[in-house]
Amino acid sequence: MGRLSRMDALQHQAMAQETERRRQVELKRIDAALERMKEGEYGLCVHCGESIATRRLEFDPAAPLCITCASAAKSG
Repeated sequence: MGRLSRMDALQHQAMAQETERRRQVELKRIDAALERMKEGEYGLCVHCGESIATRRLEFDPAAPLCITCASAAKSG
């Protein structure tokens, strides 16, 4: 019983740490999008400079890349 409780506690701790890490990543993405807004560059791909599709921004307002550059980053 004790070993299972310890394993369960370790699993919960790992899950909490991963949740916090993802939260921090998302906050950084939002901060970067707000900075692009201040600079008048919101909606432009940070890689190629082309406009990011409105539907993409509606789905993910913090998206820094157009779909072409995002796809290339995932595959390469």
